[in-house]
Amino acid sequence: MAYRFIDLDQEAFILINGPLICLNLTTNIFYAYCLIFPPRNGPKPKQPLKILLEILVWSSITFCVSLSILHRLFSDGQYFVLFMVWYIVLSFVHNSMVCSVWLNFFYYIQIVPSQRAVLIWIKRNIRSVIYMTLLFGCALFLFSAAGSIAHLILLTPTLVTSINDTKAEFFNFELDMASKVYFCMIKAYILMCMCIMMISSFSTVIYLHRHIRSMAKGSSSFSTPKIQSQMRVTITGICQGVLYVLFDTFNLLESFTNKFSPHYGIGVWLSFTVTSLYISGTTVNLGIGQAAFRQRVVNIWKKFRAL
Repeated sequence: MAYRFIDLDQEAFILINGPLICLNLTTNIFYAYCLIFPPRNGPKPKQPLKILLEILVWSSITFCVSLSILHRLFSDGQYFVLFMVWYIVLSFVHNSMVCSVWLNFFYYIQIVPSQRAVLIWIKRNIRSVIYMTLLFGCALFLFSAAGSIAHLILLTPTLVTSINDTKAEFFNFELDMASKVYFCMIKAYILMCMCIMMISSFSTVIYLHRHIRSMAKGSSSFSTPKIQSQMRVTITGICQGVLYVLFDTFNLLESFTNKFSPHYGIGVWLSFTVTSLYISGTTVNLGIGQAAFRQRVVNIWKKFRAL
């Protein structure tokens, strides 16, 4: 049975990703502007929230810019450079995924009262904890990207030799084992982060549900700005968690299919498109959940109407 790729055609790829890239790039540049030039009289994100938002925004901008470059490289048949660029871009996408997890966890720590000693310690040292986890994640993804690129560079002469000389050996045990180690480390870390996101999201939902019920029994209003803000970030956190699970499921399916399936593979156009959809969902959630972005839009709209 011939090997077949499950993929989109180029026209469908451009039709879907063209508008998404324009919207995501414009919106995230606006977010970056809001973070670089915060309003004098308005919400200003403090650390570690600011660094989480900055990584999310700049990772999305990097992906949008790189996607057009990747499309050009694939169309020109420059597959070697394509895979090198894709490994680097993928590390930014993974960083975006992990940042969304720790953003969700940050709101969980801020909203839900800590009762256990470990959570109390994390809440007191939340800035250092998030900095260290981000540093670990960035180092892991960049190390994996560097290892994959080195694997690709070292494998290229072997591929050329194998084409010109039928007696040359194609398989390299050390490179193959290193590739599998990188693959397992990344997937295990992403799955661990997914568990953290799910637990923190559901714990926040349960706490807010009980808190609102107790306020309703006491005839207290739960339409205060603080409760509304907590509900908003919780809902966007759940939506981001759903996106995370769907995207990670696709990534696992793609990785295992392309590595181990003898008959089928998932093509690059489909992979790029699913990643683009994930970035789009993240961009929408940031606009809804973050007061710094939402309030800036309201101010711009008021000025526009005044004109």
